[in-house]
Amino acid sequence: MNQFKMSLFLPPISPVKDSTTGRIIQPPTLTPYKEITLQEVYKLITSSERLKTLTETVRRATENGDEKVYRMLKQQTLPYVTPCGVFSYRKSDSLTGPSGLIVVDIDHLDSRQEAEKLKRQLFDDLLLRPVLAFTSPQRTRSKSVHPLRPGTHTRHQTKYLRKHPLGDELRTSNL
Repeated sequence: MNQFKMSLFLPPISPVKDSTTGRIIQPPTLTPYKEITLQEVYKLITSSERLKTLTETVRRATENGDEKVYRMLKQQTLPYVTPCGVFSYRKSDSLTGPSGLIVVDIDHLDSRQEAEKLKRQLFDDLLLRPVLAFTSPQRTRSKSVHPLRPGTHTRHQTKYLRKHPLGDELRTSNL
């Protein structure tokens, strides 16, 4: 089994500031906590009660219509991974090794149901074959993680992607 590797960063992704003074009380995390495999990411997402609780708190902010609180909670409480590879620092030129994965991130869906339907559609697609598919904490985004297979498309696959219901998002994603 391929061990797709990436970096796991602990929160926060942005500085935490004192609400009255505006001074930074916790800087953003710039170095990874550890290297993690895709299988470990899946296990973290599906079995960590702490992460489930944090995610539900972030989702409640969205459901209450408070975009500012949603963004703040997401940036300050949730860990994040770099699916495209392993990094020594949170900067694009600090890539130490590619994972062989690419993320398809489809935003601005109308509902949680549409995001779930799209996630299922991506996961069931025989050509795209994601190794992981999920909805974002906001529940109106669908994300899927695919093995990167550049230069392996047959004419049939290229024609298939041209006609695929997801349109330009897939044609430009190098799947």
